[in-house]
Amino acid sequence: MHQDRRRALAPANNHTISSRGDAAVRGKSRAENGDPNSFKEGAIVRIKLENILTYESVEFYTGPSLNVIIGPNGTGKSAIVCAICLGLAGKTGWLGRASSPGDFVRYGTNKGTIELELYNCDGENYVIRREITKGRDNKATSNWWVNGRAAILKSVEEMVARLNIQVGNLVQFLPQEKVADFARMTPQELLDSTEKAVGPPEMFKIHQQLIQMGQTTHDLDKRLETMRKELDTEVQKNARLEPDVKNFREREKFLEKVNILKMKRPWLEYTDLKLVFESKKGQRDLKNEDLKRVEREHAPMMARKKTLEDLKTTLEADLKQKTQEIRANANKVSESSRDLENLDEKIGFAKSDLDMKKAEEEKRKKKLDDLTSQLAALEAELRQLQGADESHLAGEITEVSERMRQLTRDINAINQQGSGLNTELNGLRREIQDAQQELRRIQDMGNQRLEQLRRRHKHTYDAVMWLRQNRNKFKATIHEPMILCLQVNMPEHAKFVEMQISASDMRTFVCEDPDDLELFMKVMKDEQRLKVNAALVPAQPLSSFRPDYPIDRIRNYGFFSYVKDLFQCPEAVMRYVCVLYNVHRVPVGDATAHRNVEKIIRDHPELRVFYTSHVQYSIKKSRYDGATSSRNTPLRDVQFFGTSIDRQREQGLLQDIQTLQRSLEDKENGYRDLQRQQQEKERELNVLRERKKELSRQKDQKKRLEQQIQTKQESIRRVEGEAIDMEAEERVMTTKISEIIAKKCENLATMHKHTQKCFELSKEKVCKSLQQAEAVRKFSALEAQLRDRTEGLNALRIEVEHLKQAVKEAKQNARLKLEEAKTVTNTGSSAELSPELKQAFEACPQTIDELDDEIHRHQARADSIFQIDETVIKQYHDREREIARIQSSLEKQEQEEQRVRGNVTEMRNQWLNPLKELIERINENFSFFFTAMGCNGEVDLSIPEDQEAYNKYGVRIKVKFRDAEALKELTPFHQSGGERSVSTVLYMMALQELARCPFRCVDEINQGMDPVNERKVFELVVQTVCKKSASQYFLLTPKLLPDLEYVDNMKVLCVNNGPHVMSHKQWNLRAFLQRGAQVNSQ
Repeated sequence: MHQDRRRALAPANNHTISSRGDAAVRGKSRAENGDPNSFKEGAIVRIKLENILTYESVEFYTGPSLNVIIGPNGTGKSAIVCAICLGLAGKTGWLGRASSPGDFVRYGTNKGTIELELYNCDGENYVIRREITKGRDNKATSNWWVNGRAAILKSVEEMVARLNIQVGNLVQFLPQEKVADFARMTPQELLDSTEKAVGPPEMFKIHQQLIQMGQTTHDLDKRLETMRKELDTEVQKNARLEPDVKNFREREKFLEKVNILKMKRPWLEYTDLKLVFESKKGQRDLKNEDLKRVEREHAPMMARKKTLEDLKTTLEADLKQKTQEIRANANKVSESSRDLENLDEKIGFAKSDLDMKKAEEEKRKKKLDDLTSQLAALEAELRQLQGADESHLAGEITEVSERMRQLTRDINAINQQGSGLNTELNGLRREIQDAQQELRRIQDMGNQRLEQLRRRHKHTYDAVMWLRQNRNKFKATIHEPMILCLQVNMPEHAKFVEMQISASDMRTFVCEDPDDLELFMKVMKDEQRLKVNAALVPAQPLSSFRPDYPIDRIRNYGFFSYVKDLFQCPEAVMRYVCVLYNVHRVPVGDATAHRNVEKIIRDHPELRVFYTSHVQYSIKKSRYDGATSSRNTPLRDVQFFGTSIDRQREQGLLQDIQTLQRSLEDKENGYRDLQRQQQEKERELNVLRERKKELSRQKDQKKRLEQQIQTKQESIRRVEGEAIDMEAEERVMTTKISEIIAKKCENLATMHKHTQKCFELSKEKVCKSLQQAEAVRKFSALEAQLRDRTEGLNALRIEVEHLKQAVKEAKQNARLKLEEAKTVTNTGSSAELSPELKQAFEACPQTIDELDDEIHRHQARADSIFQIDETVIKQYHDREREIARIQSSLEKQEQEEQRVRGNVTEMRNQWLNPLKELIERINENFSFFFTAMGCNGEVDLSIPEDQEAYNKYGVRIKVKFRDAEALKELTPFHQSGGERSVSTVLYMMALQELARCPFRCVDEINQGMDPVNERKVFELVVQTVCKKSASQYFLLTPKLLPDLEYVDNMKVLCVNNGPHVMSHKQWNLRAFLQRGAQVNSQ
């Protein structure tokens, strides 16, 4: 290896590499090899990175031909490829590494810079600078500069396109993560990429236009075929209808004659109706004269009838007036009669009141006699009690009272004791109820977890239900999955536990005995047909899982606990989790820890995983240089442990409930004993109460008798004072009755006066009735005479009215018939019949009967012809117009198709012939390279059966690596990884001489190649790329085989990385080479 031909990339600071080379290559200034034209337009001259991935700061210069970038894995080779892509406005998805540009900014910094210098053959080189700034939530913004001036992304993309740089084309730019994608490209995708990379500028554009126009031609063909079929269908339909149309037209001629005859008929009818009208009018005038004569003779009798009618009305009014006066006097007589009845009732009430008072006096006297007798009996009883022993009764009462007080004190004591005991019982019941409610709440949480497990993983749920029914089949405990037996102490800490422990282990059964594990899995798999996870408890005791240092030591960073202390579970499960996830060593912090992330990573690099309030941080250390890198992952939403189940608390509650129930039973027995004692005391107290009551009654009987005697004496005095003076009452009643009788006499006189008045008015009413009857008789006779004469008059009037109506109807009929005749002949209301119709009507019969016969004859001839539906005739004419429209449109579409096909043919020749020549040249190069490798390979153009399906054209690569094999198409499945890598690099080399792009880049293409193929490929790359006319080429690899051949115009860039590498600002390559020469000369 020729060290003098390599450019070393010397690191500046820790985790940073850089390079120093000759002066930058400018447009018309000195180039590295003395030939400024050795660089192609758009080739990369210089790359400068700051805070991009592993680089803190690096700047190096590239060669115009082959640039081999070599360095161990992880030192930053692929970072250079990423920087080229991002610096040339490439998308992050093309790299296959990250989704946001902010992910490419070096860890620990918020801003990264990429600066690329591209060769310009006409002046100063193009310098594109991109500055990426990370924001919150890993969102990033970019600022662009071109030649020191601020620019926008679109202007950069336009410049890159103008220089024919295609970082999204795998044929030109193949990052490490996309090497496998090359073999997965379809022939169509490979053709597109090849056209873009090495075809003439217009080739890909014409291809896309052909695809579009091919689709247009296809659509036109389908449209023309449809239109031709539609035209043929319509013509055939009309041909079938032509006989019907001929019959229809002949029938229309007869119907037209019928129509003329029918138009003549209303005119004949109008003439007849006009004659009828004139006849009726003459009859009406004659009858009207007769009516006037009879009415003149009838007038005197009508005047006599009016006079009699007025007299009758006057007499009826007088009779009505007399009737009202008689009714008024009769009402007054009735009112006087009701007053007399009321006065009689008052006399009766006065007598009844006196009788009631007599009865009350008799009752009072009887009550006085009863009270006197009762007083005598009480006085006799009092005399008998004068000698009773009061002192003996008083002593016995004192004795009974003292015993009652003692019993009352005993009962009160029992009540106090019972009240305290009852309070204790109520407290115990409340405690039991509260514990039961809390136990139900905890058990409901467990059921919720179980239901969640059933929805998410039915097999695990079924296994849990089976285990609960068959625990006796196992020697030791099999713990249910952590989703059921793990309890987070505080719900807000559930997110840390769920993030640390995987979902699959959440469903794992933990067995304490290996035989149980084997039996359990056998039953689940063979008998239950369930897919579940199970594991054996580790052998280490729980005491061996201790953190490296107590949490207080790192509490100042914002940590408050280890994950192990955030939850509870059975000891065996905790040992399993500690072994698997090191939960005893993973600290958990709050927002303070989030602010101190960089400080934590710097001071405690031994923490591989830790948590802040919303983020998980994973720290990794490079095996090459010890550099640390971190990955931050936002915490997921809580799924399982949003509410925790405290199993220890559940067991404690069950024990507390049992203890409380036993205590409650003892207290209730004691309470029932106190109730029995209280009932016995109360029964004895009730007996003593009755005895004391009896003694008190005997002691108080004398006093009671004295009080009763006094009460009776007072009652006698009160009853004696209630006596009534019956003589005075009788005098009051006599006076009241006399006054009532006087009022009765006055009412009788008024009643007599109104009765006399009614009699006189009745005589006057009778006279008026006779006069009214006479007037009615005369009026009726006259009315009968008038009725006879009026009937004749009315008959005459009716006849006149009938004639008037007949005249009116005849006139109306004639008018309507005239209107009908004019309507039928389309004649205006004030216009005369047209001369044509008059002439036609003269040829028609002049009577209605003859006209009807003629109509019937022509109608019969028309009906003898088969009647065609008018919609069929309408369809025939509509279809004629549609046929003409389709023919016109078809001609235009055929002209358009000829025009498009002419364009397609011309464009196809412009595209396909150069493409075949291009593919042939690629095939020659590709076959040559494969032959040099001792293998066979070819590239051809895949042409579909439908040669106008331009979207199905593709490039097909066929390779053969062994003599016994046949050529096989390159796919992700037929060849090995190394064979695909060889095919990929050789295809890209086959494009090298045809390339229009300024540079190509291939990252670690030699992975998977055996040493023989790797050596051959490298030599081919050197021979092909390092030709004078070839474009720039970047080949990245972690290693090179020894004793390879190199050429003068290739450049090897060695990436050095490590914690003790000199800064690139202090690195002087010339001085280093001079010192090396001096050492070698010595």
